[in-house]
Amino acid sequence: MLSRLGIALLLLLAGLGCGMMIALAPDIAGAVILLQLPGAIVLLCDPTPGRSIGRTVMLFAAAATVRPITDIWFQCDGLRQCVAMATTTRTILVMVLFAALGFMLTQLLPMLLRLVDERRLKVRLAELAAERQKLAEDWELYS
Repeated sequence: MLSRLGIALLLLLAGLGCGMMIALAPDIAGAVILLQLPGAIVLLCDPTPGRSIGRTVMLFAAAATVRPITDIWFQCDGLRQCVAMATTTRTILVMVLFAALGFMLTQLLPMLLRLVDERRLKVRLAELAAERQKLAEDWELYS
């Protein structure tokens, strides 16, 4: 596990990398920032410990924007064209749907796991009760 110094160093390196990207290709960086902004807002506003919902939403939104970012990287010529490519209806819709899928996953997965665990416990209790009954019959207990 990373110490506080390690986390601070990673944040520093990430900030330097983002700054370098903005300095070298501001048109592409502007479009990428625009695409990642909704996920970053959810991450900043997440009240859960460890920001698990925000991290999941941002991860899913980032996964949805890989193709548009690749297209922007190879095809745009200026800030206007990059932003226009990043804000097409299809791109925004796919990103929002993926972010919503990440949010739903964080809400539904704990309930689904609880149901699976309860079912597993019921099956195990039934097995133990049957084995207890068999042992009681074999040893003629409770007669």
